[in-house]
Amino acid sequence: SRDQIIKETIAMGGTVPEGEAPPWGLISIKAQMVDSEIPMQPITMMRNALGKEEGGSGVPLVRDKYDESVKYWSNHATIA
Repeated sequence: SRDQIIKETIAMGGTVPEGEAPPWGLISIKAQMVDSEIPMQPITMMRNALGKEEGGSGVPLVRDKYDESVKYWSNHATIA
């Protein structure tokens, strides 16, 4: 959300001029060759599960989704 972009910008020491907050921001571009959503990477799930005071979003970790992610990413690689 726009509010989250503003909070993250300020947390990283940046400033947001009044009325100039971006309407959106890119987090990640994941190219894929399948017509379905691939699992989020395990490290991202763990990071998101941290509380906001630790830099996460506070979203609870869902064990089944995490296990699915580990299984998928144990057999696939990210090419940067």
